[in-house]
Amino acid sequence: MALVLHRLLAQCVLIVRANSTKESAVSTIGASSSNDPYAQAQALRKRGQQSSAAQGDAASQSFASTSSQSTNTPASMARSVLLVVLPSNLGAPQLDASKKTHRTYLAFPYGVLTIASYLKRFAATLGQVKILDLNLPGDDPPEALLARELAAMTPDIVGFSMSYDVSYPWLRSMAAAVRQYDPNICIVAGGPAVTTAYTEILADCDLDACCYSEGEVALKELVEADDMQSALSRDPWVSKGKVSAKPVYDDLDRIIDVDYALVDVPAYSMKEAFSPFTKFSASSKQFFIVTSRGCPFKCVFCAEPSFHGANMRYVSVDLAVEHVAMLKDRYALSVLTIYDDQILMNKARAKEFFAKLAPLNIRVEMPNGVTLSYIDEEMAALMKAAGVDTLFLAIEHGSKRVLKDVIRKPIAYNRIKPTIELLQAAGIYCQGFFVIGLPGETRAEREETRDAILDWGLDWASFNYATPLRGSELFRQCKDNGWIEEKYLPIGAIDMTKYVIRAPGIDPAEIESFVFNVNLDVNFVHNRNMRIGNFEVARRTFRELVERHPGQAFAHYFLARCDDLLAGDGSASYRRFEQIVAESPAWREAAERFGLEIKHGDTAASDRAPAGRLRHPELRAHQGV
Repeated sequence: MALVLHRLLAQCVLIVRANSTKESAVSTIGASSSNDPYAQAQALRKRGQQSSAAQGDAASQSFASTSSQSTNTPASMARSVLLVVLPSNLGAPQLDASKKTHRTYLAFPYGVLTIASYLKRFAATLGQVKILDLNLPGDDPPEALLARELAAMTPDIVGFSMSYDVSYPWLRSMAAAVRQYDPNICIVAGGPAVTTAYTEILADCDLDACCYSEGEVALKELVEADDMQSALSRDPWVSKGKVSAKPVYDDLDRIIDVDYALVDVPAYSMKEAFSPFTKFSASSKQFFIVTSRGCPFKCVFCAEPSFHGANMRYVSVDLAVEHVAMLKDRYALSVLTIYDDQILMNKARAKEFFAKLAPLNIRVEMPNGVTLSYIDEEMAALMKAAGVDTLFLAIEHGSKRVLKDVIRKPIAYNRIKPTIELLQAAGIYCQGFFVIGLPGETRAEREETRDAILDWGLDWASFNYATPLRGSELFRQCKDNGWIEEKYLPIGAIDMTKYVIRAPGIDPAEIESFVFNVNLDVNFVHNRNMRIGNFEVARRTFRELVERHPGQAFAHYFLARCDDLLAGDGSASYRRFEQIVAESPAWREAAERFGLEIKHGDTAASDRAPAGRLRHPELRAHQGV
C-alpha cells in the first residue's frame, strides 16, 4: 500500500480525570437518546437487515458488547470529554520543487470524529463531548487554546489524538501542561503514532496509559466506568505496569455514521489528491469515509496491520451509501475520499458499493491506493460510473523479484499492464505508487522499474523513498541491522523527504538522484499523454501540478508545450520556466541533461512555426509534420 503517512485514521489519545464523579450537567452535545427519530429509524432498519458479506474472521478479533448501556455505572454520573487533535506541523509546500515535499491540507480529523460520534451515540453517561483541533489556523498558540478549553469546559476526560510521529513534541508538552493544570488528571495516549511507539512514549512522557489500536470502545468504557483506573487496567490499554494489550473492536456498522456537527465544517478546506480532474474550488465540499478496516498483507514498509489488524472488517454497503447520501443532502458533498486500505478485496461488496454510489453523481477518489489484482472490466466500469476518474494503483515496484522477495506484496505481475489498459479504456486516469531504495534492491532493478512504468503506459507515477516507519518490518530490519543512524531512532526524527537507510550496497546519493530523475523522465519528458497526443489531459495535468508546486520547472515547460499546441500561446509558462532555471542551478542542470531548450526573450514565439505548428519533434509528430 501507499506509505502510511497518507492514512488518516486517527484514533484517540485520552487524558482522564481519575475517579471523577461530577454530577450530571447540561451538555451541548450529549449522548444519543432513544427518543431521537434518526436513532429509532436506524435501529428498526438494522433489526431487519442482514450483515453485509465477508465481515472477516471474527474468531481472532476481540469484539465489544453491542449494548449501549453500562449496568455498573451510576445513572447520576455524567462525564465530559475534550478530544484534542495535536498539531501535525507538516509545513507549507516548498517553492523549490526539485525537493520532495509533504502533501499539506486542512482535513477533517476523521478518526477523532468517529470516536466522538460513537461516544455521543452510545456512551450512556456522557455529559458532553467536544473536539479541539489545533491544526485550524488562528492567532493564539496551541498551548493557549488548550488552556482556555480546560478552564472553560473543566472536562473529566481529555483526549489527545496523535496520528503522526512529528506531533510527539506537542504530546509531551501538552501532557505536562495538563498535569500542571490538575495533578489528579490521569493522562493516557493513543492513535496510530502511539500504537507503534507506546513503549518509548510511556518511558519518556508523564502518561498513565496508552490506547492500543482502535479507541472507540476503549473510551466509551472509560466514560461509563465506576473506577476509571480499573478500566485502564484492561485491554486495549497499556501502561508501565501492563506492557502489552490486544485491540478491542466494535461492529463497524456502529461507527460509520460520523456526526460532522461536532466540528465547524466550513473551517476545513481539503485538497483533492493529485489528478488532472480535481474539482477543488471555494464551493467544493469534500468528506472522508472509511468503510472497512484491516489488511491481510504484510508489505515490508507498511505498518497498517499494527493499526487495525490483519482480518478484514466491513461496514454494510447500505449503511455506507446512506451516510454518503446524508453528507450530500446536509453538507452538499461533491467529492468523496475513500480511505480504506483494501476497498476492493471483497470484489462483490466493492461492486455493490460503487453501483449504489453512482446515482449520487459525485466525484470519488481513493488516494490510499488500491490493489490492482481485484480489478476486472466490470469493476472498472462501475468505478467510473460512481465518479472515479483517477485511480491510484499500489504497484510499488517494477521488479518481480523485489515485489515477491523484498516487499512481499501479493500482486499478479502479468496482469498489471492489461489492467491499466482496461482502466484507461474505461476512461480512468491511472497513477502508480512506487517505493525506491529498499534494502536488497539493485541498480538494475531500479532501471527495470523505470522501463516497466513506460511499458505499462501509466499516466503518472509517484515515487517515495523507502522509509523505515515505526510498526513496519522495514523499521525492525533497519534498527536490528544498524541500517539507520541513531539520530533517526527517536519518535518523529525521520524526515520522509530524505532517504535515511544506510544498507550495504545502496548509495543514498544515488537513490535520491534516481528518484529525482526518474520522476522527470517518466512523468514529463516521456509523459504518456504527451506521447499519444492527448494534449488536453496533459495540459490539465501540468496545470494542476504548477498550482501545487509553482517552482516545478518541467511542469511549466511542458504546460507551455501543451498551450502552444492547443491555445497557440505558451509564452507565460515558458518565461516562468526560464526564470526558474536561471535562478536554480539544479533545475538548469536537469533541463540541460534532458535536452529542454533554454532561450531568452519570447521563447514561445521563437519555438512556434507559422500557423501554430511547433518546431519541437515530440509535438510536431502529432500535427502530421
